[in-house]
Amino acid sequence: MSSKPDPKILHQQIEKLMSRIAAESDANSLRNIHANISKHPELDDADRERLTEAVVNRLRVVSPKLAKTFGGPKDGPARIFLQKVYEESAERFDLSGNVLKNGVKTGGLMISGQFYLDVYLSYKTASGLNLALTWLQETPDADAILRLSLREPGVSGRGLLKENTFTDQDQAAAEWTTWLEGLIE
Repeated sequence: MSSKPDPKILHQQIEKLMSRIAAESDANSLRNIHANISKHPELDDADRERLTEAVVNRLRVVSPKLAKTFGGPKDGPARIFLQKVYEESAERFDLSGNVLKNGVKTGGLMISGQFYLDVYLSYKTASGLNLALTWLQETPDADAILRLSLREPGVSGRGLLKENTFTDQDQAAAEWTTWLEGLIE
């Protein structure tokens, strides 16, 4: 009959594994660690989730393709949030005046590799004012920043007119709605 391991020893093992995960650069080793986490009978749900998240975040750096297998697309949470904001806006406002394509798009900072995530939603008027709600995340472990900006781009534009940043999704969505209403009406 097996007994439960000493909680202090298990905690030490978990912390040691967290350090190993953070330093690991081999995708196959990370895959094996993930498999062992899934099978480990002494881990409670919270520890299992914490370790799995650490493996997926490390894989996003080491092997993005493999990370997608375990954790889904890296921009999944950002796209879900921004898509919800877009759908609520489309129900409330007539967005047919948007000069740009409606919907959620991938930003240049993510495409160029400067940021881990850069996903945005925008509305541009015929007069050239551009409102954007952007989900930015510099690294997999960094907190997301939601940036709301109103710009007048172009050669004759005045550039950035106003900008706010948020960490709270509800606040960012509410402010987007307020700014969009002022832009459309």
